[in-house]
Amino acid sequence: MLGRFAIWRHLVVLFAIVVSSVLALLGLIGSGGGSERFDSKQITVSPVGRDGVRVREVVDEDFGFHRRHGYERIIPNDFGGPHDVTASSPDANADVELAFVRKGTRIRLGDPNTTYTDQHRYVLAYTLPDARLSTGTLNLDIIGPGEKFGTGRFEVIVTGLVLDNPTCNVGRSGTVGGCTLAPVGNDYRVVFTPLEKSDGVTIGGTIVGFTNVVELPLPALPGRRRDHRQALALAMIPIGLFAAMIVYVADRRRGRNEVFAGGAAEAAYGRLAAPGATGPVPNVATRLVPDSKMDDLATTEFVPPKGIDPWHGAVLLGERINNSTVSAWFSALAATDAITLRQDEGKLVVGVGRRRSELDPSDGALVDEFMNGRTEVHLGEYDSHFASAWKQVKQRQGTFIKSSGWWRKGPPKPDGRPGGGPLGFVVAAGALLLFFGGSVASALFGVFHLLPLALIFGLVVPAVAALCVYATLLPARSATGSALSLLTESFRRFLVASEGQHVEWAWKQGLLREYSAWAVALGAAAAWGTALEHSNVAATEFGSANPLLVYSMASSFSNSYTAPSNTGSGGSSGFSGGGVGGGGGGGSSGSW
Repeated sequence: MLGRFAIWRHLVVLFAIVVSSVLALLGLIGSGGGSERFDSKQITVSPVGRDGVRVREVVDEDFGFHRRHGYERIIPNDFGGPHDVTASSPDANADVELAFVRKGTRIRLGDPNTTYTDQHRYVLAYTLPDARLSTGTLNLDIIGPGEKFGTGRFEVIVTGLVLDNPTCNVGRSGTVGGCTLAPVGNDYRVVFTPLEKSDGVTIGGTIVGFTNVVELPLPALPGRRRDHRQALALAMIPIGLFAAMIVYVADRRRGRNEVFAGGAAEAAYGRLAAPGATGPVPNVATRLVPDSKMDDLATTEFVPPKGIDPWHGAVLLGERINNSTVSAWFSALAATDAITLRQDEGKLVVGVGRRRSELDPSDGALVDEFMNGRTEVHLGEYDSHFASAWKQVKQRQGTFIKSSGWWRKGPPKPDGRPGGGPLGFVVAAGALLLFFGGSVASALFGVFHLLPLALIFGLVVPAVAALCVYATLLPARSATGSALSLLTESFRRFLVASEGQHVEWAWKQGLLREYSAWAVALGAAAAWGTALEHSNVAATEFGSANPLLVYSMASSFSNSYTAPSNTGSGGSSGFSGGGVGGGGGGGSSGSW
């Protein structure tokens, strides 16, 4: 159908808009903090017993858009396995689960059946029984190097000890210095704002005395991120629609067809150039008409356009050069009896027709190419000679169309797909959806966490989708191309609406094969075949050259030019002092 525009193209753009909206609603974009991180940590260390230390961790963890069960801590057992483990949370489940793993003892807080997103606080306390305080030295890894997440504010407090020459090391493994464990009242403190991911912290000093252990109050909760996900998700819809509309209007305008001025008759019967002629038609007024309005200028014609072949008409209407246009070329050969077609046990058999010698040299050479000296070719399985000829036909069609002068810009190319198909875009968008729950999403969308960039995302993504699917509007026919397209569409309407009497008329005029070839080329084979069944024309009237077999036996063609696919077969346990990671304890933290 002339000027048709598949509804799926609009649906693809709407899908892109919905994807942008869903990403915003889930916090993947525009949340200001969709990636996982620690807002803050306060680690308090105090002596207990002869050699042990009691550690309290106040952890404010932001899971971002990820769904997590809770906080996870892995502690090496070089200072003894942690025991007397307690935990609490004001806004999440804090059930404790202990397990021995390769790197030490794993502490998990939470419920396997419950998950959370966004910001939550956990208070975890445990005892490391063999911190070797009796040696007179404190050498403790607060957190080991290689942390997965950064921490906005990381505070370490030592209480209950009197230290001489307190030390503090921060950074990658082996780093010395970089921070100061300073006395504050009766305690020692160091604060990092921030502690970068992968950095570890080790503190130490000589123990010269003990003081009373003071239970420190919990720090204030960090500020909560404003949740504007719903508002942003709603905003994505008009933003995306606006971007897509701009692209659609621009492409529709750029792809307007040149049409001979006047009504439907003038548009279809203006001064036509000969096929293959280039340049404008002189002294004929024209106007520009978008694809969507071309159909209004078509009528119904009982004869096909003069001077062009069925495959020409297929390209003029569909603006594609593909396997369908090659099939149209074959159907025309059958109509002129240049080749024969017959069925044999469910397969299509092609032979040389009695009028092969009347073909122009180039078409004759292509027939000889796929016949390769054979009397008949049984289609249905890959045939290299047939596949080679098929490809050459398609390339020749591209060469002709390029020089035809029927398009003033954007003439169709072999296997060119303006706007592509929906599958690639849908698969790509679906792949993004599969990443929602993983760290890959953080990498993909991390740059769009800021609100302004999220708004740009909501503008650009639908616009890019629109550029892809609306590119089909860009090819613009010349006045001659428009006239031939209108004549072709008018004849297609006749074929689609034909009844048995029209088939009988074509048979009596000796046009049955020709009209059947056009029906195959213009996508009207089913309707024309139905009309044939309701006519008084016997199927034998086609003889051995029934162009409709190109339509009904299409799989035999595709199997013959499609090559078969090839499938192939086939931590450290002790401590040494000095530098990050040189103490005991430490380990890693994260979520599960």
